[in-house]
Amino acid sequence: MNEDWKNTGSGISLLTAPFSCDRPLLVCYSDILFRETVPAALARCKSDIAVAWDSAWKHRYVGRSVDELLNREHVVVNENLLTRLGEEVPIDWVDGEFIGLVLFSPRALERLSKLKEHRPESLRTRHLSEYIEYLRTTGLSVSGVDVAGEWAEFNDPQDIAKFILGTKAETLSRLRGMVRHAVIQDQVAFSVSDWLTCPELLLQEIINNFGQQRLVVRSSARSEDSFHASNAGGYDSVLNVTAGPGLIAAIKQVISSYGEANANDQVLIQPLVTDVRISGVVLTRTLEHGAPWYVINYETNGDTEAITSGASDDHHTLFLRRNTRAAPLPDNRLGGLVEALHEIEALLGYDALDIEFAIDATNTVHILQVRPIAVDRKGSDLDDKSCDDVLSQAKERWQALAPSPPHLPGRTAPLYGIMPDWNPAEIIGTTPGALAKSLYSVLVMDEIWATQRAEYGYRDVRPSPLLAEFAGRPYVDVRASFASFLPASLPEELAGRLLAFTLDWLRQHPTLHDKIEFEVVPTCLGPNFIRWQHRLCQEGKFSADEVEILKAGLKTITANAFYRCQRDLEQIDQLRQRFDTLQGKTTLAPLERARLLLDDCRRLGTLPFAHLARSSFVAVTLLKEAETTGAISRAARESFLSSLRTVSHQLTEDACATASGDLAWEAFVARYGHLRPGTYDITSPRYDADPERFLRPLVERPQTTGQEPNYLDPWQKERDAFFTEIERIGLPSNPGVVEGFLRQAIEGREYAKFVFSRNLSTALEALAEAGAELGLSRGELANIPLSALLNLRTSPLSAKAAAEQLRQQASQEALFRRVAAACEMPPLLKSAAELDAFILGSDQPNFIGSTNVTACCLDLSRQHETHENDIAGHIVLIPQADPGYDWIFGRGIAGLVTLYGGANSHMAIRAAEFGLPAAIGIGEQRYRELAQAQVVTLSPANGMLKVVQ
Repeated sequence: MNEDWKNTGSGISLLTAPFSCDRPLLVCYSDILFRETVPAALARCKSDIAVAWDSAWKHRYVGRSVDELLNREHVVVNENLLTRLGEEVPIDWVDGEFIGLVLFSPRALERLSKLKEHRPESLRTRHLSEYIEYLRTTGLSVSGVDVAGEWAEFNDPQDIAKFILGTKAETLSRLRGMVRHAVIQDQVAFSVSDWLTCPELLLQEIINNFGQQRLVVRSSARSEDSFHASNAGGYDSVLNVTAGPGLIAAIKQVISSYGEANANDQVLIQPLVTDVRISGVVLTRTLEHGAPWYVINYETNGDTEAITSGASDDHHTLFLRRNTRAAPLPDNRLGGLVEALHEIEALLGYDALDIEFAIDATNTVHILQVRPIAVDRKGSDLDDKSCDDVLSQAKERWQALAPSPPHLPGRTAPLYGIMPDWNPAEIIGTTPGALAKSLYSVLVMDEIWATQRAEYGYRDVRPSPLLAEFAGRPYVDVRASFASFLPASLPEELAGRLLAFTLDWLRQHPTLHDKIEFEVVPTCLGPNFIRWQHRLCQEGKFSADEVEILKAGLKTITANAFYRCQRDLEQIDQLRQRFDTLQGKTTLAPLERARLLLDDCRRLGTLPFAHLARSSFVAVTLLKEAETTGAISRAARESFLSSLRTVSHQLTEDACATASGDLAWEAFVARYGHLRPGTYDITSPRYDADPERFLRPLVERPQTTGQEPNYLDPWQKERDAFFTEIERIGLPSNPGVVEGFLRQAIEGREYAKFVFSRNLSTALEALAEAGAELGLSRGELANIPLSALLNLRTSPLSAKAAAEQLRQQASQEALFRRVAAACEMPPLLKSAAELDAFILGSDQPNFIGSTNVTACCLDLSRQHETHENDIAGHIVLIPQADPGYDWIFGRGIAGLVTLYGGANSHMAIRAAEFGLPAAIGIGEQRYRELAQAQVVTLSPANGMLKVVQ
């Protein structure tokens, strides 16, 4: 043992060890790995010393620094003879690096042993390569074996993984003898060159190994599965093949899919895994952020390629936080898979993997592929501890909010969602900035929402705020929301049981989280109320009398709605007039102007808007349920809706008028310029900030509006039947009152939003103006809460000190938002355990990317011929996450949306590689909506996908 190892080079450590000089000696550094073929290659060398060296030294690891390249043990090679070794070789002479593996012949060992007694002092601090160089200068011959990158040094967590992970075939072969918690099938693998040279021998080997078993012929190209590009799904695999002509055709198909194949590209043949019950793909870290979650994307139809091809319409995704032992798992069938994942990570010493798997009827886990996640995240300032800390705080928050508040009926467990009621996911996104979050709270979620419900006739749940935050994500307090939909007239005990029943119904049917008022909670009386009656009596065991009490309360609320729209619209008109007055007060300071605009917006804007939105829902429900009961046809309902003149219709008409010259372009911009894709987002540009982008396309491609109603329209023919149906359930049936309500409610909702958003948008510009005076950008302002900005009006701090304080606050919030964006959270949070593990169904989009984009959208499934100019700059819609659409990545698209596909599908991985914002697997309903849109906003970081125009 070299006791003085800290002060000497590695050569002294070798001399300290005893060795015999009568046979060759293999010496290696203790921190390297190499293939078993390398020592044999060294033994075949005829020189005194045989050295393993690496010609791929500069490219073995992408991202090596210049200093790291300089501080290596270099070699100079001339026709397999080494002519120079050591650290001090001029860099432009160097052919490669010494890997730390050398074979000494007996003659060389005799020379080496003499150095134990008589060693030049200059060698005391030298390394092994320089001892070899010294021996070379004494006349010993030194030859080399080039390992060409096929070795590993333990400098980085990736090193072992990079050594073991090769092509698909190589990786599975190397892992097969080591895994114990899963099965890796036997294989026959060969290169394209081998197939072209001796196909008969290979076919015989396949038959000898597998007989007449059903086989899978898979690609195993060198260009697949690297640390820098996955090329996932880029080449063919052929399933369910047997020996004979079909096998030959399958091999040729795989090779043909390579295009101009490299001679070293491989074909992998294995027995087909049969009786598959679950199959899918695991990412052992999240694709976008590398955050500490297992992402297990799987389906249960037995198709082992459905997930990777993006063709599955029945996929589920388990998100399991690393370093937690969620017991039991949300799907306990995946327990064996999780154990196999832990084992593979431990074997590789690496935890950013992409693993394909199958589970058969005996619950045996089969590993079909292991590859690194091919997304470079160097420079990221996020670490696992940041996510763990945020989730720990979220658990504490859950416990603090768990007790049922005294002003809510009964005693119910908490439940939170991002889509129910005033769905924050759609309005401000899933990771909004502090300013947007605080604005939404002040204008709606703190009190306005509950005030509206109480004034409308529902239960008064104040002072319950509707917004709760977990891990930086805004959630609706579903418990408070559902309580606020109970009629105020209900007895307390009945209200408590109704609240418990509806909450439990949503827990049992979580996919209804964005359909609350249609499928979970009755909030008004409609012609088809009997369906609620059946559910409450049969599923909830409520008595007929109790249901009648609820029905009577909802009837009163619904009937009163027919007579309040005009009052709400009058408040909106008052807001419009006050806005014009405020705009004339040019001497107001920006912050004071913002405060007044927002105060008016809250009192005269969002409150009457909330009433009109509720009335609009009642109106739409009456129409839909009248269609359901058969009182009117679908054509009649659509005919009525097409006759409405909402703001959207007016915008279209004004665009046509501008196109024809009847309305000046400047007037058109002035009328609609306050709109912005993100209503509460100060960084979202107003239309008048970029009218050529947002408004000009409407003028250049004007669309016709709906037809005016006439006596031939289905609605005109059937509306009397509608009035009769409304009268049947005891609601006002006067034609003028009913139709006036329907129109005022639906049109008024859109008009109210248009007007109040003008106040909000102008207030945001005033805040931006105030921020600019302090040197604060819009991006910084987005991360500062409204209260901190308004407090500047009375702050004793100097402008410089205030700006610095706000800048620090913005920086801290920005970091917190990045951590929040990296954390995986369920859309419906049913328990604290779901902060560690939860399952998403196929209806929840998988968002990829961190950049926001608003652009025209194009549905490629409807395009027969598509040229580069047709899709460049567009958000492209495709039916599934299929490799057949790979060509779009070279066409300058702005974003990608797919109907089907999961978090680990081909397109998800490709989008991450290209840094392209994407929403994968949005489901049929949302896809149909987007296919009709002109302009769409896609914000993966906020989990937002919505139609702008």
